[in-house]
Amino acid sequence: MLAAFRRLAGALAEEQELDTILHLVVDTLSELTGADRCSLHLRDRETGLFHGKVAHAASDIDVPVRQLVSGMPGDDFTREILETGQPVMLTNTLMDPRPVHSAMRRWRARSVLGVPMRLRGEVIGILCLDSEDTAMEFSASVQELALSFAELAATAINQVQLTTQLRDSLRTQARQLEMLQRARRMEGQLADIALSGWGVRELGQTVAELLSKPCAVYDADFRCLSCAGAPDRLQTRLRSLGETRHDPTVEPFLEPFVEGLEAGRPQCLMPLPQIGINHRMLLTAIELNGQRQGYLLVVEAAGRFGPLDEVISRRAAHNIALERSRNRLDQDREWHAVEALVGSLIRGEGQLDDRARSLGVDLSARRVVCLVAQRDCVSGNRVTPRQVAQMLTDRESPSSVLAAWSGLDIAVIIEVPHEHDRRRAIEWVRARLRALLTELSPDGQLCAAISTVVEAPGDDHRAHREAQQVLKCIREHLSDAELGLLAADDLGAARLLLASTSRDEARQLVLDTFGPLLGDPDARSAALLSTLEPFLRLTRSVRDCADELGVHPNTVRYRLGNIERLTGLQITTNDSDYLTAELAMAVVRLRGGPSAVAGLGYIA
Repeated sequence: MLAAFRRLAGALAEEQELDTILHLVVDTLSELTGADRCSLHLRDRETGLFHGKVAHAASDIDVPVRQLVSGMPGDDFTREILETGQPVMLTNTLMDPRPVHSAMRRWRARSVLGVPMRLRGEVIGILCLDSEDTAMEFSASVQELALSFAELAATAINQVQLTTQLRDSLRTQARQLEMLQRARRMEGQLADIALSGWGVRELGQTVAELLSKPCAVYDADFRCLSCAGAPDRLQTRLRSLGETRHDPTVEPFLEPFVEGLEAGRPQCLMPLPQIGINHRMLLTAIELNGQRQGYLLVVEAAGRFGPLDEVISRRAAHNIALERSRNRLDQDREWHAVEALVGSLIRGEGQLDDRARSLGVDLSARRVVCLVAQRDCVSGNRVTPRQVAQMLTDRESPSSVLAAWSGLDIAVIIEVPHEHDRRRAIEWVRARLRALLTELSPDGQLCAAISTVVEAPGDDHRAHREAQQVLKCIREHLSDAELGLLAADDLGAARLLLASTSRDEARQLVLDTFGPLLGDPDARSAALLSTLEPFLRLTRSVRDCADELGVHPNTVRYRLGNIERLTGLQITTNDSDYLTAELAMAVVRLRGGPSAVAGLGYIA
């Protein structure tokens, strides 16, 4: 017995593992009692049941022993050991009603001694002794010896368990300390990147490298700003998440998940195989001052998520929010400088080269000045200069469009492609402004005026005056049925007269010039006006006019003769009459053309 105690004490001193101590206990007790087999069962503190751990036998039976569970209802053998705290002897397991007979038959146990392992009055385990297929009797002295050894074993096992728990706790603390140190180093790297002025793309790449996992950064509408660390196929899926998230099989689940995100609390998102993402994801909201700026997404593609992933994701999301806020402030400052430059240009201020160069503006480039305004001349614009500039700037733009307030209107400076001649340049600008007005004002409340093309640095002031004159013509004379879009070249010299002429005065000019044609309800009046309009526009060329109308030149001459007879104007030979007719026709064009006014007797 003393030798057994010494072996057990020596194992404890050497800080052997729990499994080694358990085997030493069953081996020693078998030797002390002469039993062929000895199994050890420890109590589960949560369930109160006893689970097999190790065994001593002629062959290794640890695996089947670990599947044994004792102490369930009907197991009176175990219940008696717990109630008495003393060894319980089963001389004949087949006849004794206390054990679970099926277990006894399976293990071929004829006689069994159950010994409690007591620690401070509590049974923490049971040692079972038997000899396979052999009936045997354990004397009272052997039972007392087994009980004493079991109590010693209980103390030893408890000591090993405490030591193991302490060792595990120390390992956990060491891992946590290492993780904290690593997290601090990572946070330092993220802070260094933010302080160095790198952008969202670099922050996303750094997160992917630090965590060794794919990472994507999105804006508030899930447009991808950065994607790093992902293979090509997964990268394609992540970049298109803004569209695929509306998939009918995904949206009902994903949208509530996204809306439920809280700032600083990364949440685990299950795989989305419907859109080709077969890994779990860690999604973190990017917020600043209570406003959602976007999202940071990390994919569990190269290892399981751990606490470090959450720490770095939370920190990175905060840094990205600060970076986007700083970018927005920088953009605001730059835009204020742009607005100030536009104001100086349209006012005709000098010595602007340095300011323009700092903003990347080439004052020697060919450009036009436009005004975007409300047609009623009273209401303020429903859009801002910045919106207009962003919408007018596209891949075909030679440079960014500039814009600023000009009273209640928006002054816009648009550089035109250098390879376009004057006419093509105006049409290029007109097409962009038409798209802008269609999108921003489908009800026709907005209008736009275009100046002539300018090249000299000081010509923006003149071009701005031209755009103002065109804008006045739109508001005073353009038909409400027409799109509010005119260029200075559309009006020619008539712009100077019409810009200072009221609608009533312009109406009277048309009546005085073309009165007999307007008062004739016959269809011939429309034909005469429709012939006169291209004749005047094509600089009194009979052949060009005939080609455009698809008639014989003599037909044009005949109609011109009727026009001169009815109006008294010698438009084919008298320059003064030609100029008068051209000015009146400019008004007619603005009011919808000859077909809109012929036969009415007046123009509304």
